[in-house]
Amino acid sequence: MVRTTLLIFALSVVAVHSNGIAGPLSQDFQTWLKSNGYDTDNFVRSDYGTQGSYGGFDASSNKAVNTPVVFIHGNSDAALKYSSTATGWSNSVEYFLSKGYTNAELYATSWQDTNVLKASTRTHNCFDLTRLRRFLEAVLSYTKAPKISLITHSMGVTLGRKIIKGGTVKASDGNCDLGPTINDKIEVFLGLAGANYGLCNCEGGSATLEKTCNRENGLWPGDSCGFNYLTCGLNPLLYPCSSVTYSSFLTTMNTDNIKEADHVFSAWSHSDNVIEYNDMTWGKPTSLIPNSDGKKVYLTYTHMETKELTAEDQFTMVKNKIVPQ
Repeated sequence: MVRTTLLIFALSVVAVHSNGIAGPLSQDFQTWLKSNGYDTDNFVRSDYGTQGSYGGFDASSNKAVNTPVVFIHGNSDAALKYSSTATGWSNSVEYFLSKGYTNAELYATSWQDTNVLKASTRTHNCFDLTRLRRFLEAVLSYTKAPKISLITHSMGVTLGRKIIKGGTVKASDGNCDLGPTINDKIEVFLGLAGANYGLCNCEGGSATLEKTCNRENGLWPGDSCGFNYLTCGLNPLLYPCSSVTYSSFLTTMNTDNIKEADHVFSAWSHSDNVIEYNDMTWGKPTSLIPNSDGKKVYLTYTHMETKELTAEDQFTMVKNKIVPQ
């Protein structure tokens, strides 16, 4: 995400696969996708070999027992571990499998690419939103499950929230309509380290200079709150915070009163090195999804560790629908 992302992630993009977790989507799912009008959506992402996607029945006669889980990664990441910076959901998939889930109950597809030099150019655009919405619809139809759950990280949180909520989007690549809300088909939504109220690093000139920070469909947090100006991450604020005008995309989602799932959970870390400022944006945690049923706050995890090292907690919130102590 934005300037900080480039500093953190401009390290190595050498392909490194771990955990023995590998995709792509099963042949059964790929055949189904082709037969049901999804063949041009490129959910397989074979450009990342085995790491671009995950999930699907081994045979068409199989049935999902657990509520299927869809994982949505963040900016410049991938479905499964592809490099030292794009670590994907390999740890989470491995943990869920160890707890009795099957390949047919765990799904992921990569969006955009893992080029960290492009991190500041990514927005909540129609291409990604429409494609990810179709992926949810495909998983629901393919598994025949009455509901699915979502585990999301970073920019995947806000993408995930919107594809559930549906509705129109005014984006950098045009306008689109994602269709009606499908929140009645989502059992649990878990957002890890999301920027639901924007990023403080996007205030001021960044909103103009970096696409990710733009005021329409980006992560702009607003430049002022009452008499507080360009002090988004300050806590406590110098003056009472009377009102904030921030990203139109985020504002619409946060005020539409559509809860993303039966159970909504938020998690973040005070040591997040991308969001920074103890996760605060104008006096409130930016990772706290409105109408959350519970929250988990970590003290020492980095931005990526909030995803990589919390598989057990993710499982507890999705499977047991409680916040772990």
